[in-house]
Amino acid sequence: MRVAVIKNSGNMDTKIERILKNNEINGDFIEKFTRDSINMYDTIIFTYKNSIPNLSKVIEQIVLEKKILVIFINNKLSVGQFYNVLNDLYFSIVNEQTLDVELPNMLSNTKKYLNEINLLNSEVKQLKEQLNTINLINNAKRILSNKGFSEAESHQFIQRKSMDLRLSKKMTAELIIKNKIDF
Repeated sequence: MRVAVIKNSGNMDTKIERILKNNEINGDFIEKFTRDSINMYDTIIFTYKNSIPNLSKVIEQIVLEKKILVIFINNKLSVGQFYNVLNDLYFSIVNEQTLDVELPNMLSNTKKYLNEINLLNSEVKQLKEQLNTINLINNAKRILSNKGFSEAESHQFIQRKSMDLRLSKKMTAELIIKNKIDF
């Protein structure tokens, strides 16, 4: 896990560095960052002491657009400026008084959950692709049914043409839909 800590040149940096080191977490302390440079990190830690203009908007953009975990260390209970990301999976607030306990737990738990979320997202992507393939094949079967094929004959035709043309059934179905296969 790559962690970036946005420097604020104070005792907060040394406290965060000590916590990361004690928990064997590698963290880079950076003063300036760009949209591209933050892509190298899995987690970015900001504090209430950072003197970044429109900090809440910057955090909001990172969370919503980049889908990078942002941990904000705060010393107050008010979090109104973060209303757009408050319930987002990629945003967490840690209280300064409980930083020693919360930050290591937050990083270890978040890493575990983000890995699970990424696995689920890739699974969803695969399932959507499979559903798209099934829908294409069904549309091709419907076209073949309109030409007088039975459902079984349509299925066999798509299988046979796929083997003959050495194409996937999805590609064959797309060709049938585009009316580029003779039948």
